[in-house]
Amino acid sequence: MNTNGNRFTEEAGNLQVNQEISISNAVAPAAAGPTTIPYDEIQAENADHNCTVIDARNNRVYPGLANEAIERRAVTLDVVGKYVEFTVPRSANSIVVRYAIPDSTDGTGLTTPIGLYINGEKQPDLIFTSKYSWIYGNYPFNNNPADIRPHHFYDEANRLTPQMSAGDKVRLQVETNTTAPWCTIDLINFEQVAPAAAMPDGYLSLTTDFDADPSGAQDATTAFQNALDASSSQKRGLWIPPGEYKISTWLQVRDNVTLKGAGIWYSKIHFVAQTGNNAGLIGASTTGAPAQNVNFSDFAIWGEVTGRVDNDQLNGIGGAYSNSTFTNLWIEHTKCGMWLDGPLDHLTISNVRIRNQNADGINFHKQVTNSTVTQSFFRNTGDDALAMWNEGGGGFNTFSFNRVEIPVLANGIAIYGGESNIVTNNYVADQQAEGGGIHVGNRFPGSRPISGRTVISHNTIVRAGSQDYYNGWNFGTGALWFYALDADMTGVINVEDNQIIDSNYEAIHFIGSNVTNVTLNRNQIIGAGTYAMEIRCAGTMTISNTTATGLGHGAILNCRTDFAIADGGGNGDWITQTPVCPDPYPTPIYVSVESSELEQLSAVSTSK
Repeated sequence: MNTNGNRFTEEAGNLQVNQEISISNAVAPAAAGPTTIPYDEIQAENADHNCTVIDARNNRVYPGLANEAIERRAVTLDVVGKYVEFTVPRSANSIVVRYAIPDSTDGTGLTTPIGLYINGEKQPDLIFTSKYSWIYGNYPFNNNPADIRPHHFYDEANRLTPQMSAGDKVRLQVETNTTAPWCTIDLINFEQVAPAAAMPDGYLSLTTDFDADPSGAQDATTAFQNALDASSSQKRGLWIPPGEYKISTWLQVRDNVTLKGAGIWYSKIHFVAQTGNNAGLIGASTTGAPAQNVNFSDFAIWGEVTGRVDNDQLNGIGGAYSNSTFTNLWIEHTKCGMWLDGPLDHLTISNVRIRNQNADGINFHKQVTNSTVTQSFFRNTGDDALAMWNEGGGGFNTFSFNRVEIPVLANGIAIYGGESNIVTNNYVADQQAEGGGIHVGNRFPGSRPISGRTVISHNTIVRAGSQDYYNGWNFGTGALWFYALDADMTGVINVEDNQIIDSNYEAIHFIGSNVTNVTLNRNQIIGAGTYAMEIRCAGTMTISNTTATGLGHGAILNCRTDFAIADGGGNGDWITQTPVCPDPYPTPIYVSVESSELEQLSAVSTSK
């Protein structure tokens, strides 16, 4: 029920297998993101509940508990008997709950049980913790609750459950043993998880052959390292049986390792170090070159990282891998999901889930070439969810068909320099601070300027853009933005067939010294808190067949006289409106999109 006593039962805005979330205050996104969604997702505010709805759709000033919720809404349970009850949409035997609870007074976090019921039958309590959430202060942040700007509020709990069918009811409820003063529920994922796989023929076994403890009680570091070395030298696959394996430092991965588990819900590598260079599967051959012909699949990596120290190597996967594949992995609570330092070439990463990180999801750093991240899921990263940091060069890389939600710092997807990189068919939503949804920049130490032909195409960007606290900008950063900071941006950039929806500030943004050779074609801007486009640099661009509606303050903010816009036609009247340069910068206004525009977008979605 809402605060007026009305019961919420609306199912709009939920994610089902092979579907995308609908956009509150805006429109349904086109078919960007992974081609297959392995789980159903229901937003808590759309479920049956008797709780308080927190809602930041019309006040997106960062930070805030509602702002960090998917779609900027969630429900808060604060007294015994408060509940949220979800209807299972199809067969499932697992749940993932995204939640927030308060921090402890010393910053180490609280832990609390919350009641779980399936069809009215009590299940073992779910355990919520704020150990891995709530950080404070200025970059790179700390765990001191007395400091300013608390943020990164949410975490997730997961569980395999008894088999559930469509129509079953799953309830989360505050009980008499719930010790936290409040719990905020953002969403639940339901998934039908396949049984644990069996060991393939010819594989080495981590337990049988190397005596690693699968209970998580005894340290398995030496056994695991011996097993990896044997896999490399014998060129035999290494099997991770179901279980949890406690690891206290790096695991070195050399050439010709195939590491396979029984599934991401069954086989877990648990790195327990919180500081130093003591976590991760680190790829490098005995010569220091990238590890070659390495294949990881079907296991999870969990860490214990509760703060960010940039020099610490506490990532799920690190080092360098060439001619290698990572597929069907689940990584949580490490510093970065994957921080990959080149040179490396031809690495393919697919169908990975990276959530609840202190920094980046995946970063291609230093001379990474011909490599791909595709069909993957990112939620609640502490920095760029996906980044190409082309320090010393790199390029011809692709980020495609990925789903990015709630990067709490920086961008959903970022290209920092490099040659002929591609960002296509991605869904990026609810970016939070100091960045935008998709970013192209000539910035950061050692990055080679953008060159060749960079392509940004067929992406959907929703509720992205922010005010940059650290630069002291008194204006918004765009949902899609280009920043010529360290060098003029002169490489060819094609921006085609994107949807930019319900932007927090402007939809498209140019800033820095000089940005040229940008072509926009067949894009849709549907709702922006301030402007369709904001220009704060010199440069040139050509724009064609790009429409803009639902603008809070108008078409174009242009505070420069040295940026030329070539109208290629098909844009509509907005492109001909006289630019403005207001002072002070206006407060965003979020304009609902008319149903006629929804119908037009539905036609676009089904045609893609």
